[in-house]
Amino acid sequence: MIGIIFYAYGAPKSKDDLPDFFAHLIQGKEVTIKMIGDFVKRYREFGSNDPLGAHSERIAQGLEKLLSNYPKDIKVYNAYKHTFPYLNETLKRMIEDGVDTVVTFSVNPIFSLSGAGVYQKEVEDFLNRSGENKKLIHIEKWNTHPAIISVYADRVRRAYKWLPAHVQDDAFVLFTVHSQPLYPEGNDDYIEQFQAMAQAVAREAGVSNWMMSYRSASSKVGWLGPDVKDTIRSLAAAGSRGFVTCELLSIVTDMESYFEIGRDTQLVSEELKVEFVRSEFPGDSFDTVIALAEIVKEQITKC
Repeated sequence: MIGIIFYAYGAPKSKDDLPDFFAHLIQGKEVTIKMIGDFVKRYREFGSNDPLGAHSERIAQGLEKLLSNYPKDIKVYNAYKHTFPYLNETLKRMIEDGVDTVVTFSVNPIFSLSGAGVYQKEVEDFLNRSGENKKLIHIEKWNTHPAIISVYADRVRRAYKWLPAHVQDDAFVLFTVHSQPLYPEGNDDYIEQFQAMAQAVAREAGVSNWMMSYRSASSKVGWLGPDVKDTIRSLAAAGSRGFVTCELLSIVTDMESYFEIGRDTQLVSEELKVEFVRSEFPGDSFDTVIALAEIVKEQITKC
């Protein structure tokens, strides 16, 4: 049986889980009551249950349904870095279920050593320690796969058309990913993946005015930039009257990206009196799950 781990960084099930989730996120650092309060406040402002957990679970369910006719039995599992079910727990369950091929699949199309790389190494270390003779497949380099590019292009086109017609000619699509500390040998591949994906989405969406920018970069010296809010300010000063943000690091929204390329950039746009739209994340929609199933089939068939 093939077992696919669809993983993300965390999925709290209740507001009661948020303090422990936050403590796990910043483990090794001192946790203050104010820090926890600010963290919980952000979830309260979101006004709904955690989207990352909800969407990633439904994606896993959808993938298992769509892959049910594959020549070999397939079961899809969720695993998280900072909340239950943790990766090691999921791997133990997979072994108990009789999985002989382990497949890792990240919520992130763009690979980074600090993101998907951490999960992949943890899976490899677990299998080595356990002595389990399992085939291991890492699904990666799917950031420019035509199926997922088509999904993103749909989201960008819809957002762009939502702008008032009189600003569309000089509007910009701002593709974003999370910033990283500057480290040339480590940044090069990350930036190349980002650029390739942004170019592919813009081309498919028919957008000529676009730029790459970073979120979580504001006020961080020695991090990749420019920050998306600074990009909006500079382009608005040059005459652009409309902006669309599109996050490429994750197919599912999380609290950080939701606010940083949504509410935070909207406030800047309101201050500058320019139009703003945040494009939808692919999420757990049917077209997304179909695209992911296509990617899985191609990669596990080649191995």
